[in-house]
Amino acid sequence: MSVEGARHNLRSEAGDWYFDYLKIDAQDAWRRELNRSKSRATKKTKKIFYTALYHSMLAPTLFCDVDRAYRGPDKQIHQTKAFNNYTTLSLWDTFRGEHPLLTILQPNRVDDLIQSMMAFYRENGLLPVWPLVGCETNTMIGYHSVPVIADAYFKGLTKIDPVEALEAMKKARFRIITIAIFIKRRRQFH
Repeated sequence: MSVEGARHNLRSEAGDWYFDYLKIDAQDAWRRELNRSKSRATKKTKKIFYTALYHSMLAPTLFCDVDRAYRGPDKQIHQTKAFNNYTTLSLWDTFRGEHPLLTILQPNRVDDLIQSMMAFYRENGLLPVWPLVGCETNTMIGYHSVPVIADAYFKGLTKIDPVEALEAMKKARFRIITIAIFIKRRRQFH
């Protein structure tokens, strides 16, 4: 979140900055992730499958420095010791397919995603709709973070406080009802 933080990230993540080694490390990391799932399909179908699987892993994206500092929706710098903060949570697009897939293929990452949503709630007052780099875009309707959080909680994949999560979900519901009433009344007068 600062120039010094960026330098620390670079030293920690790239070391000597030898491109060929970084390339090999990146290829190995992708190979490990894609090999979590095996396909016995035809070569053409495998290509489609693994391309889709690769695309499903491009987001959410890590949104914190190596020391876990990140900029919250309140424009303040936060630092956590408990989780890695994530952004690019296109929840309207991903709550049905990608998030349940992550509970199977990357269960160790799920708590970080849920903790990121709850941190967003604490820093913004509402659960995220479509957060991007510490800001709420509000580009989709609904609160699809609710089923993602509930799914992770009931599968035992998150350490969130269930009481706080329920309060966040209630606020989300109230906001949706308020917006629906506003739209209905607006239509009556037009």
